[in-house]
Amino acid sequence: MSSLRILTVCSHNRTRSVMSAALLQSMLTERLGEGAVEIRTSGFGPVDLPPIDDAVDAMCRRGLDVSAHRSSATTASLVDGADVILTAERDHVVKIAALSPEAFRRAMTLPEFLSYAADALVDPGEAVGDAGGDAVRRWIEQLTASRSAVEYLRDRIPEVADPTGSMPKAFEAAVVAIEQQCREAAMHLSARAR
Repeated sequence: MSSLRILTVCSHNRTRSVMSAALLQSMLTERLGEGAVEIRTSGFGPVDLPPIDDAVDAMCRRGLDVSAHRSSATTASLVDGADVILTAERDHVVKIAALSPEAFRRAMTLPEFLSYAADALVDPGEAVGDAGGDAVRRWIEQLTASRSAVEYLRDRIPEVADPTGSMPKAFEAAVVAIEQQCREAAMHLSARAR
């Protein structure tokens, strides 16, 4: 069984993608076991910067340490190596598709993925065949098979709100929403990766 390779992406790779990666890593490792998932994270801003303090603090309150993270650039090889790419915004999906047109089928905003995955749960007991990252990659590509680039640019796509610079209460509310979305994503992904 191949490990599940996930890429989380946001604008500067210092807040949303960092928190999503930490949460998904923890949740999926709990569900699938050590070594079953590899999560990378990237953005479109300057590289080698630490996460914002609010993100470090929010993850620390959840027992997760993201302080060693440093921002990195989204590249074609990075997106091509991922089974699923979860972004914060539609614009990130568009930029990923510009880097690698094939990656468009595996790139979605986190809430967009949840919508597709929920619609796909017609038969939760359905046999998936082989497990791991390859099975998830095929499933993800099936979820988006009817999605066209033209429609994607025109349609309203749900996004993850950017809490950067928010007051503490608003930032924590945004983190709680991201945490819930990650919990749902982990449930869907682990069911397909088993």
